[in-house]
Amino acid sequence: MKTAVVYYSLDGSTREAAFVIAQKLDADVFELQEVKKRSGKPLSFMAAAFGALIGKKSRLKENPADKMSSYDRICIGSPIWASRTVPAVNTFLYALKAAEKEIILFTVQADPNTAPIEGVKRITRFLEERGAKVGNVLRIHGESPGKTASKGHLAEQIEKQI
Repeated sequence: MKTAVVYYSLDGSTREAAFVIAQKLDADVFELQEVKKRSGKPLSFMAAAFGALIGKKSRLKENPADKMSSYDRICIGSPIWASRTVPAVNTFLYALKAAEKEIILFTVQADPNTAPIEGVKRITRFLEERGAKVGNVLRIHGESPGKTASKGHLAEQIEKQI
C-alpha cells in the first residue's frame, strides 16, 4: 500500500511525529508550508488559534493535494490549536480528492489531558462525506508552544497507537 504523510508544524513536534510515522509505514513525506510564515509570539499564536477555531484556511507555498492520487493511504498530521486543526491543514483537506483513500489522522497537542474530540469529529465527518475511509486517529502529546518534543517521546506514543 503506497502511503503519504502530510503535515504542518510550527514548533517542530508535528514534524518529528510525521517522520516517525513515515519511517514506520515506509511513507513519502510532504510538509505544508504557509506563504506567510507564522511567528511563535503569544499574540500571533492567539490569532492563529482563533483562525483554527473558526476553520480558517491559509495560503500554501505548494499544496500537495494534487499529488495524492497515486497514494492509497494518507496520514494527515496537525498541531491542535483551540481544539481544531490548523489553517494550513484545512487548506490541504479542502483541496484533497479523498474518495477511496484510507486516512490516518494524527494530532499533536501540548496538553496531554485534552483530546481534540470536536476537531477530529469535524475532520472525520468532512473526509467521510467525500468518500474517504478514516481509520486510526492518533492523539499525540507534544510540548508546550515554542518547544519541540523529543523524537523518543513521540515515537513511544506512536508505537502504542499504530
